[in-house]
Amino acid sequence: MGGAEKSLVSLLKALDPSRVNVDLFLFETGGVLQSEVPSWVNILEVDLVTRGMTLELRNYLGDVIKAGHIGAAMSRVWMTVRSRISTKPKFSWSLVEKYIPKLSKHYDVAIGYLEGFTDFFVLDNVNAEKKIGWIHIDMTKHHPTAEEAQYYARFDAIATISEICRDAFVELFPMTKDRIHILENIVLPEDVENKAKEKVQFDWAEDKTHLVTVGRLDYQKGIDIAASVCRILVERGCNVCWHVYGKGVMHNQIAQYIKESALQQSFILEGMTPNPYPYMKQADLIVQTSRWEGKSIVLDEAKILGKAIVVTD
Repeated sequence: MGGAEKSLVSLLKALDPSRVNVDLFLFETGGVLQSEVPSWVNILEVDLVTRGMTLELRNYLGDVIKAGHIGAAMSRVWMTVRSRISTKPKFSWSLVEKYIPKLSKHYDVAIGYLEGFTDFFVLDNVNAEKKIGWIHIDMTKHHPTAEEAQYYARFDAIATISEICRDAFVELFPMTKDRIHILENIVLPEDVENKAKEKVQFDWAEDKTHLVTVGRLDYQKGIDIAASVCRILVERGCNVCWHVYGKGVMHNQIAQYIKESALQQSFILEGMTPNPYPYMKQADLIVQTSRWEGKSIVLDEAKILGKAIVVTD
């Protein structure tokens, strides 16, 4: 349900199938957005080792070992251990790349639609005339390595979603200055408006002011900031109810803070929903408390719905 994934689905919907043939290679299949991928797009089956080498270790390590890929499993474990015992950024792709099968088909263009392993996979494992990398974040928050710089220098072109992302990327990788282009996230207004009309059950108290935040429960998205702000509002006598749609690694931490602060009726972790738009449309205010962003798709969607918005700088 991430912004980059939404943006990709919208881009595919905007393409003309009479002009392009698209293969979509997913490290993980079956996500909540996969049903929205246009039917003319050919989704490639991902193999077990690629999934195990690129995704959450605990979810796939056992399957990789059972399938007899012991070397791959050990390399993936070492990658995780190394990242936890060292505060210095490490280039991990080289540890797992040798175990990941290459795609046999030849393409005119191969696009890595997300920074990191997705981009590196395109460079090392896809046979194509032209290769394009895609950057969705401010890379100065990422602390890239020298090896990463060598990889990004190999792309024929790089796309990014905002001037801030472009300037940050060029600052880190000046050799890409003449090959980087801004292509903002595509958001389809008719898609957002139609989904916002879906009938859902609201049990929101009419006497409260309802705030909505949509995003992962992780440090970047600042949902912990939102919870502390909600506590201040309640202490000042504001009759608010803050609804958060998303899930993530900080769920238990934020849930504990809600309990300790007696915010159970004021700050609600609603979980993830494939369609947050009816709730956004119903909200009095859309609030995004991110510590950093490339360019938030949620804000574009809130504008389409004509909502009042509060954001961090």
